[in-house]
Amino acid sequence: MGRGKQQRPAIAVPQTVWVMPTAGGWAQAIAGVGCGRPDPAVVDAEQAKARAAGTGTALARDVHGRAVEVRWEPATYGAWVGRVGEGVAR
Repeated sequence: MGRGKQQRPAIAVPQTVWVMPTAGGWAQAIAGVGCGRPDPAVVDAEQAKARAAGTGTALARDVHGRAVEVRWEPATYGAWVGRVGEGVAR
């Protein structure tokens, strides 16, 4: 018997995450995965960034077995963009 092909996960390692203020709370989006519904319980940017970073790093760890970090940069209209990667946070 030959070696079987190793199945690749259906979801890519996240590269970018966004948090955006909306009328219904803060929404998060992960590139290649999708966008979450605004959560009225998330009341500020720091809380939204912590949630989005946790989701992105957990996805990379649980699905791909990789440890990543998120570096945040301000975007337009009060939104934030997080660059995800190994060793990006300083």
